[in-house]
This record gives sequence, structure tokens and C-alpha cells, in this order.
Amino acid sequence: MEYTTVIGLEIHAELLTTSKVFCSCKNEFGGEENTRVCPRCSALPGSLPLFGRGAAVLAVKAGLALNCRVNNFSAFDRKNYFYPDLPKAYQITQFNHPICEDGYLMVGGKKIRINRIHIEEDAGKLVHDEAEGVSLADYNRCGVPLIEIVTEPDIRTADEARGFVEQVALALKYAGVCDAKMEQGSLRCDVNISIMPKGSTQFGTRTEIKNLNSFRSVVRAIEYEYSRQKQLVQSGGRVIQQTLHWNDSLGVTTALRSKEEAHDYRYFPEPDIPPLFITDDEILALGKELPVLPQSRQMRYENELGLSPADAALLISEKPLADFFEAAVEVYNNPKSIAAMILVELLRRMNDAGKNVEDIKITPNDLAALCKMADEGTVSRGAAKDILKVMFEVGGNPMEIAKQNGMLMSNDTAEVEKAADEILAANPKAVAEYKEGSGKVFGFLMGQMCRALGKSANPAIIKKVLEEKLK
Repeated sequence: MEYTTVIGLEIHAELLTTSKVFCSCKNEFGGEENTRVCPRCSALPGSLPLFGRGAAVLAVKAGLALNCRVNNFSAFDRKNYFYPDLPKAYQITQFNHPICEDGYLMVGGKKIRINRIHIEEDAGKLVHDEAEGVSLADYNRCGVPLIEIVTEPDIRTADEARGFVEQVALALKYAGVCDAKMEQGSLRCDVNISIMPKGSTQFGTRTEIKNLNSFRSVVRAIEYEYSRQKQLVQSGGRVIQQTLHWNDSLGVTTALRSKEEAHDYRYFPEPDIPPLFITDDEILALGKELPVLPQSRQMRYENELGLSPADAALLISEKPLADFFEAAVEVYNNPKSIAAMILVELLRRMNDAGKNVEDIKITPNDLAALCKMADEGTVSRGAAKDILKVMFEVGGNPMEIAKQNGMLMSNDTAEVEKAADEILAANPKAVAEYKEGSGKVFGFLMGQMCRALGKSANPAIIKKVLEEKLK
């Protein structure tokens, strides 16, 4: 029997506030253990939380970036459970009244619905020392502001799940909400997964895979859990509702605990934090602060600028790169030429040097000027690559670099004709093969001509003169 996978995601994104959500401790990654804690985030007796409104601002921006309805009223609740890295023995979250609801993202032409986005605090982190046989608690992360993005069970494949997480990460980075560094834990994903017979509308029993921290892990964990549940059902067993841990090195899921339901957490309204009120005018003002978002840019690059979907996706993959591209197009309106120079030449050099577009010496204006020079035949394509190399390493104006290095293209046919006579005289065998119908040898002769004349020679003129001489 064939089965359909039913997948829902819970994505936890740390907000880019300067301080934690309920105290003034710094919100930053890394550092020595337990150096960013205070009475509030370590839950010392008598301490009370103080909500930082910056978290609400970023949560609203996240909701708008993900096409959600932002609620004018939201409120906090206590989610009660005991775990060593949660010093209060409860988590402050939003259960009954989340800040955002009813959103969506398009993934591969399919609409994936978002049920809700709510604000909550992060827990600390346990550090397991296997040599000593102990686990130590680091509370630096405790109280870091999070949003949790909860989807409807609309996802059907591992690739769809990965696509959705990638789109969410990109939208949050563009909006300035989260840096989405999964390797640092600032974006984490829980996967709820069940299977049902193909054609059925009755969902099966779901399991939850916790804290996946890479796009690759999302795919591998879903594929493994689908196979595990399928084999279990086909062998006459039944899936148990439980929370699972993904072991990335072994590629398997293992049981952590039975899956809790809402009533297990004994939610009740948080008595120490007043409700959150946001006016329509405030929501509208925050929406105006958002940049053009990645999905809108992708559509514009394809439909208006004529780029391929693959090229458009690469350009929008980082907001600074997309901004650089658009600034260059403003100077020289040839999007395809500029995209090709960025994606083929510039990105290769950036990757080799381990640099981001913000770090390079090349400006959008200079890149646009270089593309125009190559397109208009001021320099050859090969010379343009060499000029880009100089610009990347030391900076500078492309025209000045071309002049200093003798790269400006010459249209002097007399010099080309002289070189052609010498090349053809030196290669009688190649000339004979060409006249016998071997088209490949023409490329060899062109290469000889280009090497003899250097990068200042115009390839179009070389080709024309060579063809005439060979006649």
C-alpha cells in the first residue's frame, strides 16, 4: 500500500533584539557560560519579568512578512513543565491570544498555510559531559526572545518542508527579524509527521521530531520517519504519539518522551505581564518599514527583468546581494548582463575569498560600468574578467584599469590582417584541414590569433578577417 505523508512545522526563530525579552541582559550568541544572566532570567525569588516591546515590533514584522493577520490584542500565558534548563519551571508564551494568525507562503506554486505566530522566551542549554557523567546548565540563552511559527498540516513531502523553511528563513532575514543561522540555533525546526493511505482524508497518529538545525536534517529526518512509520504499519504495528530526537550522525530518530497535549502543560494567563495592544496605525507604520520581500523580488526578476528562475533565486538568496544587483541595474539597464557577471564571476571570487558582498571593494556603479564596457566592445569578455579580478583585489575604476593595462579593444584591421597572414603561413596543415571541411580547426586558428594579438584585439574583427583570408 502507498502512503501519503502529512507534515506540519513549528519553526522557532530568535529575534534580533539587543536584550532578552523579559530582562535587560544582552541577547547575543556564544560567550562564556552563565555570564549573561540576572535575577529575572535565572528566576530568583522575588524577581518579576519586564516585557521588552522590541520583541513585539519584530514579531509584527515577521507576521507581515509571512502574510499574517496581526492581532490588535494579544496576551501571555504560562506553559508549565519542568526541565533543568528552564529555571522558572514554566515558560512565558502566548497560547490563547497569539500576536499573529492566518498567514501563508507559496512554495513551488503551492500555498502553505500558517496557523499562528506567537512570542515566547527561549530556554537555556544543557551541556553534557560524558567523561564526567554529568550535565551542566548554561542559562545564557534563557529568556532570549523567540517567535514560533506554526503551520497547518499542508506539507506533503520532505522537499516541500525544506522549501518552506528556506522561504521562512529568507523572509525573516529580509525583514531584519532573525539572522536565521541554523548552525547557531537561532532558527530551529520541529516536524510533526504522520502517514495515511493514499486517497484517505483521515490523518494518522503523528510524531514530533524536535530541534532540527539544518535544511538537510529536515529532509533526512522526514524521509527516515516516513519509512519507519510505513514499515511499522505494514508489519501490523501502530504508531505511538511521541516526541522524537533526530540523531544526525546515525540518521535515525529515537524516542524522547510521550507526546504532550495542551492540557498537560496547564496553561493559564501570565499574571505579571499585561496584555499587548497594537493599533492599526502602528501595524501600518511597521509594514512600511519592510523592504521588498524575497518572493516579490523573485517574481519581478523573472517577469520584468527576464531572468531565469534559477538566476533570480540565487540573486535573492541574500538581501545585500539582491540590493547590489538592483543598484547596478539602476546605473546600466541590462539585467541579464549584470546578473551573469555577478553570478558567474563575482560570486566565484567571493566564495573563494570567503567574503560577502558587503565586504568587497567593487561598487555597483563600477560593476555596471564594466558590464557596459564588455557589452559595447570597449573591452573583450576575457579582458572584462581580468579587470574584475583587479577590481576585486584592489578596487578601482574599470576604465582606468583597462587603460593602464592596455586592455581597451582595438579596431585596427591592418594589425589583425598582418597577424592573420603570419598565423596562416605558420599553420599550413590547419589551413588545408579547414579547406577540406574541418570546422573545428577554425577555433584553433582563432585561438592562435587571439594569443598573438592579446586581449586588446576585437574578436569580431579577428573572426571576420580570418574568414576572409581562409577563402
